[in-house]
Amino acid sequence: MSRQFAAVQPHDVLFGSREKVGPVIDHYSSVDRVYYIDDSGIPKTGLALYSALGVSVRYAPQIQRAWHRLREDWLATQGVPTDFELHASQFLGGRGRPGGGNPLKIERYRMAQEALDVLGVQPGLSITTAYRDRAGNWREAKAASYSRLLRRLDQQLGLTGECAALVVDGDGSEDLYERVHQEIRPARIPLPAAEVPAHTSDWLQMADLVAYTACQAIARLEPKRYMWGWYARHLPKAAPPEPC
Repeated sequence: MSRQFAAVQPHDVLFGSREKVGPVIDHYSSVDRVYYIDDSGIPKTGLALYSALGVSVRYAPQIQRAWHRLREDWLATQGVPTDFELHASQFLGGRGRPGGGNPLKIERYRMAQEALDVLGVQPGLSITTAYRDRAGNWREAKAASYSRLLRRLDQQLGLTGECAALVVDGDGSEDLYERVHQEIRPARIPLPAAEVPAHTSDWLQMADLVAYTACQAIARLEPKRYMWGWYARHLPKAAPPEPC
């Protein structure tokens, strides 16, 4: 590649002190952007999706400060510890007692919307979602949606001339990410996604909330009617989820 990429390693800038990554990420050359990826879906209906939170190395410290301010506010107003894992389906479902407390569901909804608002206004942050929604083999649907996401990200990077790394929620046991990467061989994403447990990463917890929000926008199940419009309303710069 002819241009000079940012001389900043993604793990130097984008990973906080409590975030640990495996050796795969350390083999990346300098990149401009890191995509944090999480999945969601409803297996019984065939809906499978992946959302990617694209974080510019240049703006990562600013985004991280905004997120930490939000978490500090939750600690002060709701007693939710700053290191409490934000797992969207559990948190919005009323499960878990952060800091020993149990915020009302309406407060949990408000907090989740605040978090989406923080992400929605950040410069240097992009959001991309790809999905498949049809009955059948759910694992195949996941592979198809991840493939579509990877192709879309590579297209976006080609337009901007950037190079990127991928980080996905996982424990290292999923072969889908390397297999799809080898099939597509994206020009702007040299290596397959590094799998990192979400509980160690604020960025992956952000991606989890985005993916869960996208899932509700697509599925439009009646019990989650309150979330149907969150993706469009709170993430105005995000393109609509792309079907495949």
